[in-house]
This record gives sequence, structure tokens and C-alpha cells, in this order.
Amino acid sequence: MYNAKKVLVLGVDGLIPELVDRFCHEGVLPHIDRLRREGGTTRLMPYISTWGDTNFVNFLTGQAPGNSWVGQRISPSGTRHLLELMTEAGQNCALVHFPESLKPTGKNDLCLAPFWSDKGPAPMEMAPAGVHSTDLSQWPNVAQNEALGWPPSGSLAHHQKHNRHAIERSEDGYHALIRLNAGASLAVTLSPVADTRLRLTLNECAATLGVGEWSDWLPIEAGDERGHVRFKLLAYDAERRHVDLLQSQITMPERLGNHLALAEKLTQRHGPFISKWAVSADPDTPYFETSFEEGRYQLDWLVDSALTLLNEEDFHLFATVFRLNDETHHTCLAYCDPESPFFTSDGQERYLNTIRTAYQVLDDAVGRLLAGRREDTVIVLASDHGDVPNHYLCDIHRRLAAFGLCTLDENGRPIRQRSQAFLKDERGGLEVFVNRDILDEGIVSEADVAEVQTRILKALSTWYIDTQQGESNVVAFALKKQDASVLGYWGENAGDVMFAYASGFVWGVNRRGDTVAAVESAGANHGPQVPSASTAFASNHGLAILHGEGILPGSRIPFDTQRGIQRMDNAGATFARLLGLDSTTLDGMPLNALLDEDVR
Repeated sequence: MYNAKKVLVLGVDGLIPELVDRFCHEGVLPHIDRLRREGGTTRLMPYISTWGDTNFVNFLTGQAPGNSWVGQRISPSGTRHLLELMTEAGQNCALVHFPESLKPTGKNDLCLAPFWSDKGPAPMEMAPAGVHSTDLSQWPNVAQNEALGWPPSGSLAHHQKHNRHAIERSEDGYHALIRLNAGASLAVTLSPVADTRLRLTLNECAATLGVGEWSDWLPIEAGDERGHVRFKLLAYDAERRHVDLLQSQITMPERLGNHLALAEKLTQRHGPFISKWAVSADPDTPYFETSFEEGRYQLDWLVDSALTLLNEEDFHLFATVFRLNDETHHTCLAYCDPESPFFTSDGQERYLNTIRTAYQVLDDAVGRLLAGRREDTVIVLASDHGDVPNHYLCDIHRRLAAFGLCTLDENGRPIRQRSQAFLKDERGGLEVFVNRDILDEGIVSEADVAEVQTRILKALSTWYIDTQQGESNVVAFALKKQDASVLGYWGENAGDVMFAYASGFVWGVNRRGDTVAAVESAGANHGPQVPSASTAFASNHGLAILHGEGILPGSRIPFDTQRGIQRMDNAGATFARLLGLDSTTLDGMPLNALLDEDVR
């Protein structure tokens, strides 16, 4: 009789297969290399939009977007996806720091600290991470001439950090304020102990810090809210009276998830949880190295919690997503890839080393998983997409406006009541919706929907620009909704026209109001681009490495974008087999070439 396995999914936002190959070849990822040598590996083709909210849902549910992805903060139900099959079989799952687009379905399932992408702070956050300084000029407010996005009104770029707060000098020391999301503030006092050390006081707690030192976690309360905070003294110059102080994110354990007892067990055993860190993983940003320290803390917490839940509690599946690697790609990849307009051979290694360091943080965590997992647990290291450098910024709404489909306000945003077509924030920016009159502000009758679809398709399919390499198409493909099942999209939630930008093109706006323009700032992206986008250095492809009982050692599935690919939902179907479940209701097909015969 087949003995069902447990599955531990360490999802990594944006892990690039080409860089995994590069760093394994360098010998700096021994644990990930072991996963590859002893386990099974394949690349995965993402769906549009090529970002986590779509693809990690497809990955874990085993279903294509038409069945599994309703939208950010709106979870699929009633489609008999993997989590629903687990509930039917009496198996429990734990989603910890997983995209909020997917929620567990069983009463005993755990949903803890979902990654928040809505407007405003996450419900679990008491205060965001930030840096306090006596000299805020270190972080000048540089006017941005362009911005990524179509644009959405919610948060898009989690890797952008802007929380910088003034430290005031006094006769006896320094004073800072932690600004809580609820509106109150907590006073922090810093008093010189010596020329090189400061005594930090917060409420009744104190810590003495030298430069480069972290405090312990200090408890705080404000009204009915409670949490923990820690600090790192980044800089202290007694003569200049200069102080830089890092303050961690503050989360509330009672608001982490749906099971208070488990949340408290995990925080008591492994420490407070943090979702975000204070400084971007960008070598051009002061104190960027702290992103690796805070990122490592978060990842260790996730790994330790995974082992606790799978080894000690009644959970059969654990899934999480770690985002530090994606952040380093967004900030550094454009300087590393020879096909990027911002590449220089002199600067490549500096930025590549930043990326490499994040991969080494991940490798250490994989080593912890290998050492701590039980024999019946299959480890899955996976990514939802990769990244490729940006070349051109494309304003989709201005393109639609040029064809009479959209009316824009003074900020370049569509005026819904006067627009025949628009994009929805919660759907990823690659679906154009006809403004049907069934909506309160809709203006297009059902009889005219097909004609508007055709005009949208014409606007997208005829979008070309002249480049140094010659004429180039801005959009790789565009399909009407009724033809989009080949892309994995269907159903009432899908847009009326689906499309994806060509490789190197990215949605965004600039102050000049250009419809298409060369990017002015270095960056790499994935979300708006065709999933098959690639260079000789990197790609948008996802990755899955499986290791443990039931996985054929050293197995590989070839990946050829012209002849044969494995899609994201094949992973979920494979997990169903490992868990001993029938996968026939899933859109994905099991990765049988990676599985032992008894699992197939």
C-alpha cells in the first residue's frame, strides 16, 4: 500500500533557473546543489500575469487561472483544487506567508501572516520597519520621472522602502518616535554610555548597543495592541552627534492568523514574525546589508515553523513564499545582464554579488530543512517566475486612449464613467475589461461588447515602435476572452482581452506622458512580460526542485519553449500524487518523470 508523503513547499519569489545553475556551478550553493543531484528538477512556465499572486496559486492548487485565480484577496472555491481535495480527505494544510490570493479551506487548516498586497498596512502589522536618523539627507527624496504599473492603486513594489524618520537631538541624548499604524507613537530615548555606545530606552525596557549590534526583542503595548520590536545601531558618531538606528517591523501575534494558539506557539518558540525589512537589498542604498540580516531572520523563522508544524502538528502540507531573492533581481539584475541597457562590465560583479548573497541565504535555509525534516517529508524548492531586464516603459491606458477606448484624467488614469475599457488593480494588469453597463458606471451595452473587444485587440496587436534593432512589437500576443483558454484563462472573472508585453517591455507611466519610452532607471521585471521571455543570462521561467521519498534521484524533465513545457499547475497535481490524492479534477498533469513508480 502507498504511504502518503508530507510536502514542504519553500516558494521563492522570482528564483531564476539560470542563476541557480550559475551559483551551483560556482560551488556556493551546496545544499541546493544536493537537492538537484539527489532529487528531481524541472523548469515551469508561468501563466500571465507573470507574478506570484497568479502563479503561486496555480502552482499550489494544481489548476489553471480560469479555475484557480479569482484575484488578489479573492480566493477560489468550489473547484476541487488541491487544498479542497485535502479537506475532503481529512488532510490539513498550513499556508504561512503565502500570497493572500489563496486561503485554506479546512477548519483545521492554518493561514498565517499572508503576504499583504492591498492598500494600507497588513492587519497583523502594528508598525512598519524603518530607519531613524539625525541626518535624513542620506536618503534624498529624488523626483521620480517614471513609475512601474498600469498603474494600480494598491501596493506593487514591496522592494521599495521609504520609511525614514528624524531623530531629534537633546542636551542629554537623542529622541525618536515609532509611529504606529493606529495613529499613536512610542517614544525611544538614546543616551550616550560611552563614545561608542548608546543606551536605548523604550517604555520600561532598555538595551545598550554599539555600532553593528542588535538589541533583543523588546515587548511593547499600546492600548489593546501588543508586539515586539528590535533595533540595530547602524551608526553613532559622538563628536558629530550623528545616529542612525534601524527599527524592525512590529507585528501582533494575535493577528497573525486564524489559529491563535498555533501563532503563539510559533512566536514563543521561534520569535516574533516579520514580513518586511527596513532597507532595500540594493547596494546603492545605505545599510543595504541589513536586508540580508532581516531576510535571514525571516527565512529561519519560516523554516523552523515549517518543521514544527510538519513534525509536531497534524499538517500534511506546508507552503510559504520568501521574497528577498526577487528584491535583489529588481534592484540588481539590470546591471548584471549583458543584454540590459544599464550593463557595464566594471560594475557587474558588485551587483551580482548582492544577488549571490541572497541565494546563499536561501541555501543555508535549505540546509536547515534537509537536517530537520522527517523521512516522509518531500522538500520542494520552487519559484513562480524569474526576471529579465527592462528596456521600454509602456503606458497601456494612453494606448487605449489613442483608439478612443479610454478617457484619462490629469494624472493619466482612466475615468471609469467615460471609458469603454480599463484594467483592474486586482487582476495583474494584463487583462482589459469592457466597461459593461451592468456595472453602476458601465457605458457599453452587451450588444456592443464584441465591437469594443475588436478595437482593443487592434490597439494592442498594432502597437509597434522603432528601436536600435529595428521595428519591434510592444505586445507579444493578445487574445479575446473567448479565445483565451489556450492561455489558461476563462470564466466570469477573466478580462475581455488578454495580452502580454514582449520581452523587455514593461507597463508604466512617466511625467512626459509618453505612450512608449526607453526606461530611464535600471530595473528588471516579470509581471507584464510574456512568460517565455529570456536572455542568455536570465529568464522569466519558474523552477521546481523536489527531494525526498518518492522522488527519482537525479531526474530531470527537459524544458524547451518551442517543443515542450511544464506549466505551473503541474506542480499541484504532483503534490496530489505525493499526498495520495486523486488528481483527476486538477488542470495540471503530474510530473511523472520525477516520481517513483509507486507514487505515479
